[in-house]
Amino acid sequence: MCYSLCYVEFNNKEENAMRINRLSKAIASGLCVGLILQTTACGTVLYPERKGQTGGQLDPAVVALNAVGLLFFFVPGVIAFAVDFSNGTIYLPGGSAQLTDEQMERITRADGQVDQEALELLVKEELGMDVDLQASGVEVRSMQSAEQVQALIQSRQPTTLAAL
Repeated sequence: MCYSLCYVEFNNKEENAMRINRLSKAIASGLCVGLILQTTACGTVLYPERKGQTGGQLDPAVVALNAVGLLFFFVPGVIAFAVDFSNGTIYLPGGSAQLTDEQMERITRADGQVDQEALELLVKEELGMDVDLQASGVEVRSMQSAEQVQALIQSRQPTTLAAL
């Protein structure tokens, strides 16, 4: 009888050790997966070319991945948001457009000025929306470089800006 009780007790210790071992592996696996997700969720890692942006629309994918990190690991999630906001990598990149030579020829009159009706038609064709360049508050200027456009935007805050 004594031998059978010892065997049962030993068997229970072995089962407990196996349970603890499984639990340890599950916790370690969960932590590894969480840390991997958190590392890849950071906009700084996914979009390093976005560093330096100061604002704009938030990138829903980066926000969602950071939020997952926030749910599972609070402190790393907060750090991921802080890093992405401070680096500017959480923001979607600003869009810009440039006209092709053919498009420039279509909207340029013989005297070198921009034909506003042709420009309105081109914008409608490209974007599928009507634009009234004759409306009050709309200013159309010809720019030679991106620096000129940036300087104009910084010096004034027009409601609508069409730069060529």
